[in-house]
Amino acid sequence: MNRRDFLKSAAAAAAASAVFGKGALLKAAKTPLLKPEGSILNFNPRMQYRPMGRTGVNVSALGFGLLRLPMLSNGKNVDFDQSVAMIHRAIEGGVNYIDTGRVYLGGQSEEVAGRALRGHWRSRVYVTSKAPWWIMKAPEDFERLFDESRRTIGTDVIDFYHIHMIMHRGWKEKVIPFKLIDKIMKLKDQGKIRFAGFSFHDRLQLFKEVVESAPWDFCLIQHNYLDYEYEAGCLGPKYAAANGMGLAVMKPVRTGFLANLPSSMRAALRSTGVEKPDTEWALDYLWDIPEVSVAVSGMGSMADVEANLRYASKAKPNMLTPDERKALGVAIRAFRRTPGHIDCTGCYQCIPCPHNVAIGYIFAYVYNNYLVHRDKKRALFDYTVSMSPIQRGSPASACVNCGACLSKCPQKLNIPELLKRVRHDLES
Repeated sequence: MNRRDFLKSAAAAAAASAVFGKGALLKAAKTPLLKPEGSILNFNPRMQYRPMGRTGVNVSALGFGLLRLPMLSNGKNVDFDQSVAMIHRAIEGGVNYIDTGRVYLGGQSEEVAGRALRGHWRSRVYVTSKAPWWIMKAPEDFERLFDESRRTIGTDVIDFYHIHMIMHRGWKEKVIPFKLIDKIMKLKDQGKIRFAGFSFHDRLQLFKEVVESAPWDFCLIQHNYLDYEYEAGCLGPKYAAANGMGLAVMKPVRTGFLANLPSSMRAALRSTGVEKPDTEWALDYLWDIPEVSVAVSGMGSMADVEANLRYASKAKPNMLTPDERKALGVAIRAFRRTPGHIDCTGCYQCIPCPHNVAIGYIFAYVYNNYLVHRDKKRALFDYTVSMSPIQRGSPASACVNCGACLSKCPQKLNIPELLKRVRHDLES
């Protein structure tokens, strides 16, 4: 994959180089891991590669996210042997981007990465990790968590390091007061990380503010074909690229939802005469976007790895045909016509809520998914385990009907009444 396939992204990266200078771009390239410009780490002719913004490196179109690894029968412990084998197969298939985080799977994710990347495997990939602001009690916790990640992964240098999950609360209560941007840039200056970035879960307005706050090298956002307006939305990739940043996208299959489509959506896709596996539809949508550097996919089995490697071999910008674009549009409409569907785009204009209710996440992500599949166990996982009050906010039962959200909603939803419905269906 050469840069001519990414004219917009390349132009943005060139502009960034002019602003920050070659010295800033090459500062991190002090160890043998990074290849000279133009070469590709862990190159495999069956994999596609893309430029990662101003970093100057090329990453595999498919990244391996180590959050949804196979578990042992007790449901608490990762199956290390199977996970390591999967990671090695992905690397052999040309994947060079391994994504983990300090808190993923209670720390087991980084442990898996450490075991899988022992020996020559480490030199074949870029490894990422993340600093979770919500467990920091004091500014110095940032350095402590970073050192824990390095020791667990077994590496002196983390290639792509994030401030994890920036949201309105974390931005105002931890990132800015604890001067975390200064701290992550200091790690880069010291050569302990190669590239500095952040992962994001909030509205586009805050995304722009965060992007403009520092000379970030990259970011990680959630995006998929259903969430056209959700969080940073379809404009997020373009805004990041315009600022010279590499862009990684997480949850391409919407935490499994788009990998197992309801019959109504699958029928809608096939009605246009185009047939392909559910997961391939979701990944192709992202790879079609020129500004997307890498789609980070959580894989839970060797079959997932093999399938995703096949899909990634065809991944190119502007790859979707007019018929395929039409098919996705038909599927989106089928999703929105689900009985009871709440027409929330997840724009987050209604937050912060005075009582900390995670309104947009509850409606656009948890509840609408539940209405389609009626999988209450999965919905409750998203509603409780994945939605801690300190991060996304509190459940629907925290609403006191104050009405502060009503004037903020561009969809003119009766939010308090809809929260009552969620409370009845998911909390009773």
